Amino acid sequence: MDLFDVLDEITDVIAATVEPEVGYAERDRVRRRPHTDLRTWDLFHLGIAHFYRFTAADNLEAQRLLARCRELDPGFGDAHAWWAYATVLGMVYWDTPVTQENLDKALDASDKALSLDPQNATFLALRARVRLARREYTLAIADNEQALRLNPTFAAAYCGLADSLAYEMRYDEAVEGFRRAIHLSPNDPQLWAFLSYGALAMIFKGDFATALEWANRASSIPNCQYWTASHKAVALALLGRDDEARHTVAMLLHEMPEFTCAFVRQKLFYLKEQQQIDIYLGGLRRAGVPAG
Repeated sequence: MDLFDVLDEITDVIAATVEPEVGYAERDRVRRRPHTDLRTWDLFHLGIAHFYRFTAADNLEAQRLLARCRELDPGFGDAHAWWAYATVLGMVYWDTPVTQENLDKALDASDKALSLDPQNATFLALRARVRLARREYTLAIADNEQALRLNPTFAAAYCGLADSLAYEMRYDEAVEGFRRAIHLSPNDPQLWAFLSYGALAMIFKGDFATALEWANRASSIPNCQYWTASHKAVALALLGRDDEARHTVAMLLHEMPEFTCAFVRQKLFYLKEQQQIDIYLGGLRRAGVPAG
């Protein structure tokens, strides 16, 4: 019996939807330990509000506010963990430089959070995101699995686990994880990401029709990111629907003129399987994305 089968038995008796983990973490922290500085607490939630807007400017502001929380209260684990995740997302989506130094700082911050609260499922899932960005997939899988042992209804951990499994080319397990994340938290602020990451896994698996379906679902969510349109273009191109793929690329380039194959290759720094990189870039080239 694998992890998903075991967790099936647990989650069948738990509600099928859960609230975002930040609210859970807030109440748990208040229960366990009163915070010493309400200003820091307020700054943290302001940073999280910027984080969930998913824009380049808001991501930088989230990083700044969370970094300030870390300075004001070094014992505030949430600030360390969420700053690390905001930094990694800034590398994947926006303008945070992709450097070993930044990846090391993000891992150090994640480790700091867990040193303060080793049994915090959210901290484990966020460190898993950092480890995935470092291409440490096995360690990311282990962190997400531990997070799910602690909280079997943690949708974001299922998504993170599925992501790591996909990059290890364990596609069937990955798809099951993405489906479970969506089922558990259909109103999650990161639902577009569950669907978009799932679409990418489907592309790598070779199931381009389902990848297109998931990308279309993600694109209907207002805070979805440009990768959603990119995945849609790739899926259309690899299905042979070239006119639709080129139309999708035209709209993407109108919104983001800097989107080129060279840009994408840089942003896919977290992939280590050349086969996956080649499939994706091949689809983009067929869809008409400039070489850059």
